Parts: sequence; C-alpha cells; structure tokens
Amino acid sequence: MKPHKAHGGRRAAGAPIFLEQGKVIAREVFDEGQYVLKIDAPRIAETAGPGQFVHLRCDDDLPLRRPYSIMGAANGAVEILFKLVGEGSRRLAMKSRGDELSCLGPVGNRFELHPQRPDLLLVGGGVGIPPIVFLAHHARADAGYRPLVLIGSEAPFPFATTASEIAVGGCGDDVHMTMAALEQAGVPARLASKRGFAGCYNG
Repeated sequence: MKPHKAHGGRRAAGAPIFLEQGKVIAREVFDEGQYVLKIDAPRIAETAGPGQFVHLRCDDDLPLRRPYSIMGAANGAVEILFKLVGEGSRRLAMKSRGDELSCLGPVGNRFELHPQRPDLLLVGGGVGIPPIVFLAHHARADAGYRPLVLIGSEAPFPFATTASEIAVGGCGDDVHMTMAALEQAGVPARLASKRGFAGCYNG
C-alpha cells in the first residue's frame, strides 16, 4: 500500500473538503485517557477514505483546529480515536452526545490498494491505529484483498478485544488476542504490547 496518488502524489485537484457542523452521536471512554467519538458529519463521512483525517474545533474559544485521523466512516458519521495530551483534547473529551463540533475534512491523501498486491500486511500502533483500522475494513469489503492486521499499544487497547478464532500462522498459540470489530468483519489480526497484556505478543 502507498499514499493515494493523484497528480504527482498530491491531493487530486478539486477533491472536496467540507466545512460541516457535526454533532456527537456517541462517546466511549477507555483507560488511561483514551476516547472514541462518533460524529454525525454526512458530507465528510461520504467522501472520507482510509488515511485521511478531519480538523476539529475542539471548543468555541479554541480557534485553532486539531487534526484527528479517521478510524471509520459509515452511515453519515465519522469515528475518531484520541488520547488526552493537551488543552484541545481535554476540551474534546468533555463533549457528550448532542454537542456540536465544527469539522473540516476530509483532508490528506488516501491509501491506494493495488489489485496486483492482494495480500496486505497492515501495521500500526498508537496514533497509527485509526487509519489502519479504517483501511482494514475498507480492504475487507473488497473481495480481491486479504488484509492481516498487527496493532500495538503501550496503553490498554482502546477498543473491545477478544480471543481470535481466525488462525494466523507464525504467532504462536499464546498470541491470540484480537480487536473484536476486526474479528467480526473476518479480518485476521493480532495485538502486541510491552505491557504484558495476556494473549498479546510481548514486543
């Protein structure tokens, strides 16, 4: 995989970027200051692709927007994962269902899948998790691609985990934990961490 190429690798001329007043429709809180927000933003969701991000105004009195990778886009909503690191993310973490957010996006280049390379190894950790999750679902939806996902985190994983029933060769029987949403989509995946989480690769 590589960044989406258009006119020398730049964003395609005329590709739409929308300024949209989004609305928080779901909020999940995870250990160690991690959050997932689902934001109703139909125009952005309809055009977003794996590898792109959205600029959010985290609060009315913080005019500088913060960029967040898109972890998913479906049914008129975009999903983002973030961790508390500063004032912007702190304000964003205070948002609840029904709150509005000014959204600008989708921004950035997409990943491009190549038909002659159907076997995909997708690796991400930390802030690299959201685009890899989005890309895995996108690739799985096309019968021509076979993604394998490896995700690492030094914080407790910010999503539901489960013991995988999908075999992945070379990992060992003791490495069996996966992301539940990927397992349900039929995407083989394994988790890694140096925190010693049970069922994860230690490294």
